[in-house]
Amino acid sequence: MISVLAAVLGLAAPLAAAQAETPIPAGFAAPPLPRPGLNTVAEVEPGVARPPGVPCIVSLFAPRQFEGVEPIAFPYAPPAACPGPWAKVVLEADFDVTAGRQFDRTAIIHLGGVNLYYGSTMEPRRTIAPAWHVERDVTDYAALLARPGAGEVLIANVVNETYTGRLTASARLLFYPATAATPAPAAPQIVQPISDGVAKLTKDQDRLTKSVVLPTNVERLVLDVLAQGQADDEFWYDCVPDALASAKDDRCGGGAFRGVEVFIDGQRAGLASLFPWIFTGGVNPYLWFPAPAPETLNFSSSRIDLTPFAGLVNDGRPHRIEVTVPGVRNYYLVTASLLAWQDAGAASTQGHLLRNTLTAAREATNARRARLDKAGLNGRIDTRLAQDGEVAGVLQTSHGEVTTAVRYAMSFSNRQDYVSSDKVQSARMRQRSRLRIDTRRADAAGVTTRRETLSYPLSIATTSTAMADGTDETAAIELTLNRTQREIAPDGHVWTRTLSNRVTPTAHGQFNRAARRVQNASGSSVQHYRLQDSAIGCYGRTVVVKDNAVVSATDGCR
Repeated sequence: MISVLAAVLGLAAPLAAAQAETPIPAGFAAPPLPRPGLNTVAEVEPGVARPPGVPCIVSLFAPRQFEGVEPIAFPYAPPAACPGPWAKVVLEADFDVTAGRQFDRTAIIHLGGVNLYYGSTMEPRRTIAPAWHVERDVTDYAALLARPGAGEVLIANVVNETYTGRLTASARLLFYPATAATPAPAAPQIVQPISDGVAKLTKDQDRLTKSVVLPTNVERLVLDVLAQGQADDEFWYDCVPDALASAKDDRCGGGAFRGVEVFIDGQRAGLASLFPWIFTGGVNPYLWFPAPAPETLNFSSSRIDLTPFAGLVNDGRPHRIEVTVPGVRNYYLVTASLLAWQDAGAASTQGHLLRNTLTAAREATNARRARLDKAGLNGRIDTRLAQDGEVAGVLQTSHGEVTTAVRYAMSFSNRQDYVSSDKVQSARMRQRSRLRIDTRRADAAGVTTRRETLSYPLSIATTSTAMADGTDETAAIELTLNRTQREIAPDGHVWTRTLSNRVTPTAHGQFNRAARRVQNASGSSVQHYRLQDSAIGCYGRTVVVKDNAVVSATDGCR
């Protein structure tokens, strides 16, 4: 489904009427509203909300160009003027790439092996030099940030006579001191890397593995995981069964499902679903300027609750943590960090696993109507998958018995239809991915319940039609990121948070084989972002794009 469209689109959209801007609740840090005619980066995702006060700023690395494939090391020291505790710690990073030709690149920042930022970069155009800003709340990593260390930034960027775009980046940490009005949150005392930066998984059987020894008084345990498909696995949602994979057609194998599984001492301990990040060169570069797909520039990690296993791993002995991505062929980059909260009132906590019914995924793939011939792939492939189960454990702590149960229910479907002939190559993919996680914690204060639901519908349609001097190319995508959280406290207080980020771009153009460029290119895109938090309010933004420039942008929730 990779289009040959890769040239520069320099068309400018007509300016719309004045943008309507509505007040944004104070709890949201909205980016500047894109102006009509903008053709660089139209940002919709809000930044990290900050407490009042002046932060201490620690530079991780000053603005510098990235050229080559080796990581760049940097030293780190916590801010002497703000020794902690901190109400909030925010990572900020700025990027820009010069006009010219360049691929999208993966960008990774880690400190002491713990990931602080992960994302990808914008592709430039012949006359367009994008610049953008990203933020991430890293307050939970305060234990790591309180001590000196060493970090690395990796942006593998090749610059030569063909790929001329030069990438520049800088990053810093902002420390907001805790006050009586904004106290420090209960951050974990242990922040330990599992991946030591980033690990590479190249086949289905590969596992990121690390042996850890934890304190004997752990009372809460989570794993922050991020897995990014590269090379063939960048387009995992379009991968097919191995028997239908074809290097000639750039068709990847392994099937259309990818996910994350976590194991502790060989037991399946947790799941995470993967959002189908599409980079700015993905499927068709004309789809993503200036409005990239959700989270393209700033991935979010999955937090997997491993607290039911706390009673097993707090014995002072080594325990094996493993992360795997079923179906991977070539290849995945994975980063994982283990976070542990200790019981301040006890030297040790005793407990055990009550039950573990989390099973392997049940997958059914029907490819009987698909065939691979000299023209390419024809027919339909249907993939369905389900996985569920519950993990529960109990702990005896200084504040009484604590029982934690985490229940998973995951469903996945993917339908691919292909038509291949000497004249036309067309593909249509429709995918639905849903994961529901129900967590129940019972302690002396009562029962707390939390439900998190993640849904990532995606559809892609592409057509390439042969012409006398090249091909006529079309592409259309609908991609939505839906995440909802609902928590009920022991006193009955209910907190909810709902996020929806939907983008619907289209692109069309003719690729001239002799000139090696796209002609008569056009496209459009609409992006709707809405974040509703019961404790803060609602932030929404809609951006309309035509021919790679903003037509209108409005703030407000509907």
